[in-house]
Amino acid sequence: MSDLTLDSVDCDLDFDAVPLERLEAQITEWSGHIAAATAQLLEWIAEYDRREGWASWACKSAAHWMSWKCGDTLHTAREKVRVARALEELPAIAAAFRRGEVSYSKVRAITRVALATDDADWLDIARSTSGSELERIVAETRKALDRNENDDASNAFALRRLSRSSCGGAVDKIVIKLPRDAGAEVLAALDVIASQLIDDAVAGSGRTRRDIVAERGGIEAIRVDAFVQMAERVLAMEPAAAERGDIGRLQLNIDTDGINELAAGDSVPGELTLDGRRVAPEVAKRWACDIRASVMLEHDGHPHDSGRDTRTVNRRLRRALHRRDHGVCRFPGCAASSWLHAHHVNYWDNGGETRLDNLVSLCSFHHHQVHEGGWTTEILESTTIAWTDPHGQPATIEPLNGNTTPIETRGRQHGVDQRSIESQ
Repeated sequence: MSDLTLDSVDCDLDFDAVPLERLEAQITEWSGHIAAATAQLLEWIAEYDRREGWASWACKSAAHWMSWKCGDTLHTAREKVRVARALEELPAIAAAFRRGEVSYSKVRAITRVALATDDADWLDIARSTSGSELERIVAETRKALDRNENDDASNAFALRRLSRSSCGGAVDKIVIKLPRDAGAEVLAALDVIASQLIDDAVAGSGRTRRDIVAERGGIEAIRVDAFVQMAERVLAMEPAAAERGDIGRLQLNIDTDGINELAAGDSVPGELTLDGRRVAPEVAKRWACDIRASVMLEHDGHPHDSGRDTRTVNRRLRRALHRRDHGVCRFPGCAASSWLHAHHVNYWDNGGETRLDNLVSLCSFHHHQVHEGGWTTEILESTTIAWTDPHGQPATIEPLNGNTTPIETRGRQHGVDQRSIESQ
């Protein structure tokens, strides 16, 4: 390797006159210099992490300190620290890296699988493959190692894990790793609840199970609904734990400066949070509507009033709602009768009162459709309930009290019952 340095680079070089061969040589040479410099940087990082110098800055880890002081993302910083500490046990790879013979990308890959006993072998593989080929080999090796590890029944229980991460936007990902027999038990339970959800939606609707599964996004989506409903059942069965305020109690925080924005469907960062995470206005409205969570009103970050009493549907009112709606979801075409939510027709955040003539029963799926799916409903003169689809087209109008309209009529989601309209 030459003694090329930054000072020796001609910044006024006319690149159009440089032969391709020299460009290629310089690119590969600079890559070697960068690899060697990165190796030295990682040695310093390993020593800094070993001494826990980051603790004097009140940081959680070396990665957090690097994110702050060096401008790395937290993920990038964590990877640098991991690779730096791994290289301490891999002398052959570390030496080649220090000489600039292998790139940081390759070193990062092989440190995921290499051991002190085989680091020379992995170095040979790294030298003889491209970066993408090496990533594929490492990925296959990790899968094989995981399979071997997971085949040991004595390790299976110790490997159980549940983690939550953000997929960006309004979606989170929950990953569960558990012994195979426990996984079979969980899936069996979810399939039982999913089957109940499908049967509940089919009952009296005139539609088939296939229709319901297709409408709700497929069986995998329904399993997610079942998973959420299983959680709802647990929280509903454990009121004592919820009352402690630390376990089993989710809290929706609404800054009072943002009440108008919430009512208008707008959002300002930080104003709407559920369990400490930002949520969209539509989601906040649904949670404030009936799902069992504390609603805390704040001003400048300071709690000043709990909104629970203004929107909680108490047991007596819920029983009256159940009798009036005959214990079924009032969404057009749905006859679900399990785990219904009490939906505020005039939203709670918009001043809607928690009274029988402002509530309708909705199953969990259709509660989502109303708040996030664009469907709207309106109670007319306290006698009828009217539904409008996401395109603004009227769907059905039926009596509010008694729920006397036949299921076949309620199932006409895309056509107005003209007799009901004419009777108004």
